[in-house]
Amino acid sequence: MRKVVTLSIFSLFLGACVSNDAVEVVAESPIQYIDLTSKDYKERVKEYWVLDKNQAPRYPISAARKRVSGCVDVIVGIKKDGRMGEYKVMKSYPEGIFDQYATAALKHWKWSATQDNSDSAPVLTSIQLDFMVDGAKNKSEAETLCGFTHI
Repeated sequence: MRKVVTLSIFSLFLGACVSNDAVEVVAESPIQYIDLTSKDYKERVKEYWVLDKNQAPRYPISAARKRVSGCVDVIVGIKKDGRMGEYKVMKSYPEGIFDQYATAALKHWKWSATQDNSDSAPVLTSIQLDFMVDGAKNKSEAETLCGFTHI
């Protein structure tokens, strides 16, 4: 009997501690980017944002050992705070080898809004990161597909 009374009192105490306040969940609205990904608009990103800080991507050890060069073309959203938002890998050569390293580096990039972009309008832009190694086995193909020249 004593246990029943104790449990009853304990359950009343716990019931009193439960809050009936509803928690409102507010969904974050999607960012409305200005699309500057077209080749015609590639240079217009400089009218909105100036790159303050960039970090070179790490070179994958496996690719260096195999002497493979390549590139990754990424569509990047620059958010109001000047940091990378959404992104999408549009093209990579060789496919999948450098993608993770390119996007990891871009996450450390920081842009500042220009005077003409006083409201810090978010934009989408295309950025290509190149991965080159001396004596690459795929040198001519990488130069053709990535549009760069080895040193």
